[in-house]
Amino acid sequence: MVDIRKEDDIERLREVAVLQDAEIGLLHERLSAMSREIEKLREEKQGRLQQELQAVKASLAKLQKIQFGVSSEKRKRDEAGQKPKKRKRRSRSGPRPQPHLEQKDVWFKLDDADRICPGCGDPLCEMGELAEESELIDVVERKFVVKQVKRQKYTCRGCGHIEAALGPDKLRGTRRYSSDFAIEVATNKYLDHLPLARQVRIMERQGLLIDTQTLWDQLDALADHVETTYLGIKHWIFGADVVGMDETTWRLMETGATKKWQMWAIRGRGAMWFALRDSRSGETAAELLESYSGWLITDGCPSYDKAARLVPGEVRLSGCWAHVRRKFVDAESNDPERAEAALNLIGKLYDVEKKARDPDEGIALMDWRRDLRETESKSILKELKTWAFNQRVLPKSAIGKAIAYMMERWERLELYIEHPELWIDNNPTERGIRGPVVGRKNH
Repeated sequence: MVDIRKEDDIERLREVAVLQDAEIGLLHERLSAMSREIEKLREEKQGRLQQELQAVKASLAKLQKIQFGVSSEKRKRDEAGQKPKKRKRRSRSGPRPQPHLEQKDVWFKLDDADRICPGCGDPLCEMGELAEESELIDVVERKFVVKQVKRQKYTCRGCGHIEAALGPDKLRGTRRYSSDFAIEVATNKYLDHLPLARQVRIMERQGLLIDTQTLWDQLDALADHVETTYLGIKHWIFGADVVGMDETTWRLMETGATKKWQMWAIRGRGAMWFALRDSRSGETAAELLESYSGWLITDGCPSYDKAARLVPGEVRLSGCWAHVRRKFVDAESNDPERAEAALNLIGKLYDVEKKARDPDEGIALMDWRRDLRETESKSILKELKTWAFNQRVLPKSAIGKAIAYMMERWERLELYIEHPELWIDNNPTERGIRGPVVGRKNH
C-alpha cells in the first residue's frame, strides 16, 4: 500500500498513477457496458409495454365494435378513383302478385237515394256484371272459439253395449286445447319470437283468458309429440358426408341461476338440429355426435379435437376460412396495410367459390369444383402462406394473433382443395343458428 501524500519516490508515484489510470479505464468500460445493458433492458421493457398497450387497444377496439359497431362483417373499402355507382331507379312494375291469398269478390252498390242521374234526374240502372275493379288487401282478425264437442253415443239394443264416436285429435296430456292451438303458440314463440307473456296479453284482447303456465303446458305436450321427428332430423343430418357444428351461449332461465348453458347446432343435408347442454366441453360434443363418421367443419375450438378422439366413428376435422377472415378484420384498424393484404387474398378464395357454385352443363358439380380449386385456389393459398411467413410482427398484436391463428390451423384450412365436398367455411351452420339466437331472450 502506497500513501501518495507521503511518498517522495517519483518512479513509485508514476507506477501508482499508471495503475490507477488502468483501473479507471476498466471502470469506464464496465460503466459503459452496464449503461448499454440498462438501455437494452429499458428498450425491451418499453417494447413489451408497447406490445401490451397495442394488445389492450386492439381488445378495446374489438369490444367497442361488438357493443357499438354494425354486426355486418363487410369492410369499408377505399373507393378513391372509382366512379360513383348510380342508384338504380325504383321499379314500378305494379303490385306484387299474391298467389297464396284467398280471393274474394266484394260488391259495393249505390244506395237507392243515390241511384238518380245527376244530369237528367232519371233512375240509374245496373250495367249487368260491369264494374270498376281494384284490389284491396285486408286482414281478417284471428278469433278464438269454444267448441262444444259432442260425441254421438250409440247403443246395442241386444246386449246394451254403448259406444261413442271418436272425438277430435288432441296432444297427449291435454284436454281443453286443440293441437292447432298448441301449434299456434309454438309458431308465435319460436318463429316470431313472441314471449308467452306477450301472447297472453294479445289473446286477452281477443277475448281468451289464459296464463303463461297453460301456454307452456301446451308447448310441453307439443314437444313430446314431435320428439320422434326431432330425432329423425338428427339421423337425417348424420347421413351426410359433411356436417357443420357450432355452439353459442344460452341463458339458464331459472330463479337464482347465473350459469350460462350452451346451444349446440349441427347442420347437414339442408337441415339444422339443435340441443341445449350445460357445457361446451369435448365430452359434450362427442355425446351429440354419437357415432358419426365423416367430415366435421368447425371454428377450431379445442373441444372438437377432443370430441373427434372420443367419438367411435371416424371424424375428420376441417377448418373455417370465415373465422380466419374475422381475425384479420379485427386487426385492420391497428395494422391496415398487412390486414388488407391478407383480406384481399382471402377474398380471392371466396371469388373462386362463387364460380364453383354454378357448374357448366355436362360437368359434375364435384369435378367442376375440384378443378377450380386446384387451378385457382391452390396458387392463392400458396401466396397467402408465403406472405404470412415473411411477416415480422409482435406476437401479441392483433395482426400477430391473426397470422398465428391462421397458421396453427393451416393443414385443416387447405383440406377443402383436395376434397370438393367440403365447404370453405362454417357459415351455413352459423346462418342456421341465427333464428334461435335472435329469440333466446324470449325463452
